[in-house]
Amino acid sequence: MSSEPTVKLFHCLPVPTGDLNHLLEMQPVRMAILHNIILRGFNSMIYYSGEVTAGTKKYTSFLNYCNEVINFVHHHHSIEETLFFPWLETKLGEGAMGSNIEGHDRFRAPLAAFEEHLANLRSGKATLDVDAFRKSLYDLVEVLRPHLEEEIETLRPEKLKDHVPIDELRVKEKEAETQIRKETSLIKDIQILFVNGDSVNGAWFPPLPPPITFLAKYPLWLIHSDWWAFGCCDKHKRVKPQFAAYEPSLENKEGTLG
Repeated sequence: MSSEPTVKLFHCLPVPTGDLNHLLEMQPVRMAILHNIILRGFNSMIYYSGEVTAGTKKYTSFLNYCNEVINFVHHHHSIEETLFFPWLETKLGEGAMGSNIEGHDRFRAPLAAFEEHLANLRSGKATLDVDAFRKSLYDLVEVLRPHLEEEIETLRPEKLKDHVPIDELRVKEKEAETQIRKETSLIKDIQILFVNGDSVNGAWFPPLPPPITFLAKYPLWLIHSDWWAFGCCDKHKRVKPQFAAYEPSLENKEGTLG
């Protein structure tokens, strides 16, 4: 167990209510699930940085895990910037996505700073200083978390319903699905979704065919199982006790179109 039980971690975002079979109502729910995967990833890096010793196999595995969390952040925001933000701008009006775009701009510098810190650790140019490692993450998450909240507000169904045709949204979803499939690794990316996922509010996510789920959670899991040990959850998205206090609540609002 950690020698620093009072280490500062971040609370997950409340999960909106809504009909997951309704394409508009599902948007903020899924975004919250994805954003909480990111926040759990950062919480796990903060927590486990105090559990590893430089020069050991566990340390190398931890740094590889951290790299995969960062890759997930980049992949998620790349899909937003290349597919969804420009398209939503055409539907919601010029400048409607401005604050979201600015949010991405605000966290670029602290994200780059942490990536450089991590790269130096992975290459051996630097030695782990837990306080410095955690500070670099705090500097990033304290800027990133408000942006993650803001994006959920942008996707509220009541804001989209009069501007975003369901048929066009369905086409955009298919485009995103195609791009994600092309870029997804069955031995790295999917596992991040499980070890930082949500078995309570997001048991349906990721929506994978059962054979793919089986492969990802069992035979393919073994390839990098030493990495996935650092997640906030086990392979079934069951949160570990040390992270339970930071799990999300369900929003206390209707949030549906009726």
